[in-house]
Amino acid sequence: MWIVMTSSAKMPNNCWGKYRNVALVQLDQHYTARNWTPKMISTHARGVLSVRHMGHHFDGQTDRCAYVRAYHLAQQRADALNNSTPDAHGEMLMSWGGSA
Repeated sequence: MWIVMTSSAKMPNNCWGKYRNVALVQLDQHYTARNWTPKMISTHARGVLSVRHMGHHFDGQTDRCAYVRAYHLAQQRADALNNSTPDAHGEMLMSWGGSA
């Protein structure tokens, strides 16, 4: 099962404002069955199979800020991954990449 997790981002002192990390996290069956969430966004956390970081985004005061947009996009991707077959996960994750 894929979930969306957020955390506060560490930024340099010359960046003013609040920034937050957004990530897609794949949980194992043990955590999914008990409806638990990991303590941190890392592959080293218990119950985490893989992590797809979506970057750190500015957390503004409106619903148009970068953080809210990234969070909604991550939620849509998690729903798509949870509703698809496991064979299609590799293709879906690769198609969301950047320009390379």
